[in-house]
Amino acid sequence: MVALSVLFCITGLVMVLVMAKLLGLDKGFAAGLMSGALTQSSIMGTATDAINGLSLDEATRKQLAHHVPIGDAVTYVFGVVAPAIFLSKLAPRLLGRDLKAECEKMEDELGGGGADPKLSGAFDAYVAVDLQAFQIDRERWTGKTVGDLEKSLPERCFIQRMRRGKKLFKPRQELPLRAGDVFVVSGHREELMKAEPLIGKNIVDPEAMEMPFETIPVIVTQKLIIGKTLQQIRETAPKSARGVHLRRITRQGLVLPRLPNTRVERGDVLELVGRPEDLEAVIPLVGYPDLPTEKSDLIFMGAACVVGILVGLLSIKIGILSVSLGSSGGILIAGLLFGWFHSVQPRFGRIPSAAVWLMETLGLNVFIVAVGLAAGPHAVEAMKSNGVQLIVAGIVVTMVPHVLTLLVGHYGFKMNLGVLLGACAGSGTATPTMQAINEESESSVPALGFTVPYALSSVLLTACGPVVVALT
Repeated sequence: MVALSVLFCITGLVMVLVMAKLLGLDKGFAAGLMSGALTQSSIMGTATDAINGLSLDEATRKQLAHHVPIGDAVTYVFGVVAPAIFLSKLAPRLLGRDLKAECEKMEDELGGGGADPKLSGAFDAYVAVDLQAFQIDRERWTGKTVGDLEKSLPERCFIQRMRRGKKLFKPRQELPLRAGDVFVVSGHREELMKAEPLIGKNIVDPEAMEMPFETIPVIVTQKLIIGKTLQQIRETAPKSARGVHLRRITRQGLVLPRLPNTRVERGDVLELVGRPEDLEAVIPLVGYPDLPTEKSDLIFMGAACVVGILVGLLSIKIGILSVSLGSSGGILIAGLLFGWFHSVQPRFGRIPSAAVWLMETLGLNVFIVAVGLAAGPHAVEAMKSNGVQLIVAGIVVTMVPHVLTLLVGHYGFKMNLGVLLGACAGSGTATPTMQAINEESESSVPALGFTVPYALSSVLLTACGPVVVALT
């Protein structure tokens, strides 16, 4: 996945330089071309900083800076739409593969070879956890213990409570069973349906079933489970984990398949369900509870911005060229570093999700509007002189990296098509494309390939802004 991300970024950079040379595009148009065709708006910031640092007269620098958002605007629409159509619709046909079948194959592998494709959707997203009461009426349980009964229950079902006569209590594993005992069992809804033939009749016992259950998302930080599969975690889980259920697992906001061989990584969010006392015992073994907060850690954010600006001031000499990330690129690097620290110590840098959405959406849109307003007076003239060239160049710069990355991943690395398409979308930092692939595949398997290339390409493409300015 790292190799595909690097390949995509290098190919995109090379194609921008080639098209700029062939079509006579200046530094501003070339940077805007890369920003729009590869849908990485942060390139506009790093490229504009690089242009403003050139040893040119003020008028020329302003003109080049105004060309950046024009190049982005002309090429952005195709850069968003084309990869979504190509990767979700055309790529499977180009390779002669069935996307849904490939995703089901990967789900089967993640399920240890025993996953039922018909149930694959049940493992992909939100899974409901229910409580159900059963009364012992099977002679087979005479002389058996509570532990024997629980071992016979369907996958991930647990005895939470027991009624014997009028007494309600949490039973010991070694307690002998009696006819008429009532057990409250927790589990995933589809599994509880299988329990009645094993235990006894399904009954209604409101008092016994009135139990406080909580749902808490937990950020994975503990080395004990990082890098392990869900099956390995289940096998090595302590007794205190009994009765706690996994409803969903997400990575960077994307839902992952909830299957035995799905590997858990640092920063993943496990949505756990159980009684408060059970969750209290399990959460420290997993990581940090991601409880809702109304406060933003502004000190953490401010420190990241300061570090980013200082990093952006640094420059590297490559021959006669001086390459720097600029303030926007430096802040992006700092954001990644501070984001990694947040994944290790989630108590630092906590920001409400609504605030994150507002800053991402409003901040980027205001930036684009600002540069667009400044470039507006020059837009018509620029479109008349370079509009056709930009459209042609945008098509080439958008498609060539995606096609090459797809072919190398398929024929070179022999990747599963679902994971590969997710990796291609991530390499192009194309979130809408990822959504289109998910809808087409009806699976969360592509998310396994998206997150790593997305993070790496976001940095590499942003860093390419000054490189384009220096080499065109």
